[in-house]
Amino acid sequence: MRLFVITTAAVGLTMSAFMFATGALAVQDTPTTVNGVEVVCTGVGSAKDDPRWSAYPVKIVLATTGGANLANAHVSIAKGGKELVGLDCDAPWVLARTAPGGYSASATLIGGSGMSRTVNFTAPSSGQKEVTITFPVPAGTPSVASNDASPLPANAAPKVLVPAQ
Repeated sequence: MRLFVITTAAVGLTMSAFMFATGALAVQDTPTTVNGVEVVCTGVGSAKDDPRWSAYPVKIVLATTGGANLANAHVSIAKGGKELVGLDCDAPWVLARTAPGGYSASATLIGGSGMSRTVNFTAPSSGQKEVTITFPVPAGTPSVASNDASPLPANAAPKVLVPAQ
């Protein structure tokens, strides 16, 4: 019994460390720090109106090419080809307090297609940069928004949408 408890504790601790190191799951609406970068997974319900979110220089939005929000993706932010942040988010926004400069953001849908998209962007020195990573609606999927009336081809390219400043 003692060996079982020690083994179980060791496995549990190892799994916890692995999940923390890989940023396995972000708790919605709870800022956390990964490798020195504060991030938060949010964008659902009234939490999306939280005034704290406007202080984050980067807002990554996951959406269909028709504009409907997507959730449940692994999102990573890299600088110079080195991943800074990696987390699983079950909401459509990932906010990050990054230093100004050039980055890439990648999102991989969890479950289903496992489709991935990557975009490059420049984090601002002031204000907030909104980066939208778009995914086509898989063939045979019913429309999820009124402006997303039909499935799109699987080879649709991701876009970065930048609001006018």
